[in-house]
Amino acid sequence: MVGIMQNLVYGLAVRALLSDDDGKILIIKRSTDSKTNPGKWEFPGGKVDPEESFDQALLREVYEETNLKIGLDHVVGVSEQNLHVIRAVHIIMSGNIIDGELKLSDEHEGYAWVFFEDLIEYELADWLEHFVNNQYQIIKGKEELDKKKEPENMIKPWLKSIKSSFDSVKAKK
Repeated sequence: MVGIMQNLVYGLAVRALLSDDDGKILIIKRSTDSKTNPGKWEFPGGKVDPEESFDQALLREVYEETNLKIGLDHVVGVSEQNLHVIRAVHIIMSGNIIDGELKLSDEHEGYAWVFFEDLIEYELADWLEHFVNNQYQIIKGKEELDKKKEPENMIKPWLKSIKSSFDSVKAKK
């Protein structure tokens, strides 16, 4: 007999991986009274509204949450989050700050600039913890490929971007 599987509705969220000149990444802490991931750290961003493009949603969400105007570069990853009736898919895009002074909305109660490798020291939102763990596995796999002298052109561009970010951060320490 086949088990009955509950069909979850998929929701779409977009997140911004923003870094400063030192290679540190902006994370923001959700308020403790938040419905999802209370008191946990995440990248700025949020839900995509109907009839809204990914980039419009991300620009809007980041501005609402941080008062920062940003430019977007490219997709660096995807993560999932299983909620009660919704499975949220988080598309994570790298970007840069164009204008504004960081000021958090009421949805968040703190912010930090941290090196990617130090994210594991924070209590992360479940979807971000999943993303970070996957990135570490990818980078470890990339390092194994480098040992085998795999041609650079075989590596996906966003993976090279994350690896080069790690390399530059390590060089600055």
